Amino acid sequence: MVDLFGKKKLEDRISELEEAIAVQEREKEELVRTLQKREEKIKRLTSANQEANLALKAMEQKTATMVASSPEKTETERPKARLPEAWMPDNRELDLLIQRLQGFRSPREDLLVYAFPGSLPKDADIPPQIRRVAMEIKSQRGGIIIYCPQLFALQFIPPFPIKERISWEGSSFQLSWIEEMMNTPALVVSAHAGSTFLGVALSREGFAVNEKVESQVKEKHSKGGWSQKRFERLREEDIKNHLDAVQEKLAGLQSKYGSIVKYAVLGGEEGLIRQIAPSISLPLVERRLKRHDEKDPDSLLREVYGFKCYRIDINVIEAERSNAI
Repeated sequence: MVDLFGKKKLEDRISELEEAIAVQEREKEELVRTLQKREEKIKRLTSANQEANLALKAMEQKTATMVASSPEKTETERPKARLPEAWMPDNRELDLLIQRLQGFRSPREDLLVYAFPGSLPKDADIPPQIRRVAMEIKSQRGGIIIYCPQLFALQFIPPFPIKERISWEGSSFQLSWIEEMMNTPALVVSAHAGSTFLGVALSREGFAVNEKVESQVKEKHSKGGWSQKRFERLREEDIKNHLDAVQEKLAGLQSKYGSIVKYAVLGGEEGLIRQIAPSISLPLVERRLKRHDEKDPDSLLREVYGFKCYRIDINVIEAERSNAI
């Protein structure tokens, strides 16, 4: 039978449209569920933030009353920003933290990463409340501030110096320079009287080369008079001999690996550091390095490549912003 009026085509078209409508209905339902979950999450975060703000405002009012009643305070005085507590994550903890930060996304493109050399500049393009707290954190190596509005603010002190000011704001966190520092080759010198460790690390994963200079250095004693003076003279001779041996090994390592490593990390006893430093031709980073422990060889690497982390109180920042408005 001939389909003169195209009924079959119309029926097929109707079926296609009905199927498309069904697909769109399913997508609509899925979007509605996603929006509902997001709204519930926003409500929970908003409620928690409001409760924190109320508690904070109550504390601020109590503090303001106490300050006003104190005869030693003047109206022009401003309370100093409270220094956040610091912690040093191990490699696994740091990797997990970086992985989670890299997973953050913001449709508002307001995730901020701000890196700076030396001290935080007063004209830093970051929220003033964060700037006021971050300026209290002192480090010659500079810092990296990571800020997610209304959720958290972190400041990292890197193991190696930040060379230039970098500001990044977008839908995700730009953290490539943190990963680069984990893979920065370094010459490491942990100088201690009688036992000095020298090593070349191509990354935080381990030492490619390491040497230990050990020599007999007399211990200090409490005797006085000429005996003590003679003892101190002999001890100085021991230390000089130890330094000569260290500098000989150091010269060899610099000659062989100077074109590979980017920094020399020097730490240990202050007196030895002052005498070794002039012999180092690489960019120098001074750190507080403990005596090398053969039972825990990775502990020195953790000190060299470790990031010190500060968590800035986001509730204080948002409360101050609300009060300013």
